[in-house]
Amino acid sequence: MAISSDSQPGSAHAVYVALRHRFSDGEYAPGQRLTETALAADLGVSRTPVREAIGRLLAEGLVVQAARGVAVAALTPKEAKHLFVLRADLEALAAELAATRQAQGQLAPAEVDALDRAVDRVEVAVKAQDPRASAQANLALHRAIGAAAGNPFLEDTLHRVWDRIAVTTVANLDDPHWAAAITDQHRAIVAGIRAGDAKAARHAAKAHIEAAGRAYRPVV
Repeated sequence: MAISSDSQPGSAHAVYVALRHRFSDGEYAPGQRLTETALAADLGVSRTPVREAIGRLLAEGLVVQAARGVAVAALTPKEAKHLFVLRADLEALAAELAATRQAQGQLAPAEVDALDRAVDRVEVAVKAQDPRASAQANLALHRAIGAAAGNPFLEDTLHRVWDRIAVTTVANLDDPHWAAAITDQHRAIVAGIRAGDAKAARHAAKAHIEAAGRAYRPVV
């Protein structure tokens, strides 16, 4: 995917956004080495905006310094445990807020229907035994719930958490037992939101992420 050259305003940001999308889409594997030269050629830009983008990724913990460039960061078991504790509370709050907004008539019917369709897309990808498509559809669903919460600060924090986990989500959704379990858990979350039941939505979301934490297999 080529983007505008570094002579264009904001090109460093465009490179950063493009790379963040690759992380969230599971295009990179933990430990994979990334070099300025290769990324610049791939994106169709000079090395300057790539260098700036990599600096931001380093600051966010998505990559770490490595010989001849950087490497995609992998979560240690201890880091994963800490992250899932945080994620469980954040996603529980997002589901609770989304359900509260639904109860108050602040969610459009189309928004709630979109959540159901997002669950369906995860289920289709899981049944097709396509871990990467499953991971992308799964993230899209969680992002939709985060957006439905209507709190931009919560949503921004969730994006940072999701990006740290995304690079190993593909490998974890390759586990058929866990992949099959997530559909019912997703439907319970969305059912709580649709019913405007904040307590049920919160409980379902927290239980889902706690289960994800137990099933999580760090990839090193």
